[in-house]
Amino acid sequence: MQKNDYLKAVLLLNLAGLFWAGNLIAGSLLSDYVGPGFIVASRAVAGSMIFILVIRFGGRRDILSGVKSWPLLVLMSLSGVLGFQIFLYLGLRYTTPINAGLMNALTPLATALLSAIFLREQLQRSQWLAAAITVVGVGWILSGGQLSVLLALDLNIGDMLMLLAVLSWSIYGMAGRRVMLTMSALETTAIGLFLSVIPAMSLATVEGFFFIKPQLNGLVIGVLAFVCIGPTVLSLFWWNRGVQLIGPSQAALYLNVIPVYAILLAVFLLDATLSRSDIIGASLVLGGSLYGGISAVMGNRVRLSSQKLDS
Repeated sequence: MQKNDYLKAVLLLNLAGLFWAGNLIAGSLLSDYVGPGFIVASRAVAGSMIFILVIRFGGRRDILSGVKSWPLLVLMSLSGVLGFQIFLYLGLRYTTPINAGLMNALTPLATALLSAIFLREQLQRSQWLAAAITVVGVGWILSGGQLSVLLALDLNIGDMLMLLAVLSWSIYGMAGRRVMLTMSALETTAIGLFLSVIPAMSLATVEGFFFIKPQLNGLVIGVLAFVCIGPTVLSLFWWNRGVQLIGPSQAALYLNVIPVYAILLAVFLLDATLSRSDIIGASLVLGGSLYGGISAVMGNRVRLSSQKLDS
């Protein structure tokens, strides 16, 4: 891996994290007006239409010919495009955007474990240490810096749903690593969205008739427009490109910037209060991500130097 590739991945993954943090704020605002199925269906339809235009005007009309593993693409669609989003938006009806963002910091551990088990990916000690630092940061924020509070912490249904979202996203990243060995990030993201349209619309129809009737207004339409373009199209593409460059376990470290961005956005947009424990915990989360990235770059330099000496 070249240094420029890693720096490019860092930029893309941070931009994806920023938009996904904005998605948490948006999901919280939308929870009073529409159900999770409606949001997921809107993202699937709008995202697919945008990618159709991108593919058509980009001259890539036959992207299906490059598909080598339909089962893995279906798994990506079910886990990342459908499962993750449904658990996320449903969880945001019961927990805060800040807590939802913080739960994402568990993703590196889940992704690293799944990658080690199923992909036999070799994990560096620095990756485990970076993931541990981020988890400590999350625990610090949730407990207010008090161990007794953390030990007695009871997860509400929103936090439990966010854990399921974390698991779904870890599966998505792991499957994406295999798929993008033979396909581009653009093709992978687009096909994953295409496959989600029919099940997402079916879910939204059932939800609207029997559970949550959508209430549309100018605010809802505006927020949905952001969600459909930013987190759906741009973030998914940036994320898949980052995974393609550095792998799922290292890319997952940068999901830990989501809590930091979520806290900052909640403070500025929702007038949320930021405590000292939030600042300390967010610093640990961001520090762990940066440490993981820097260690990976340094490790690559050492390996490249060793290969040059051996040759």
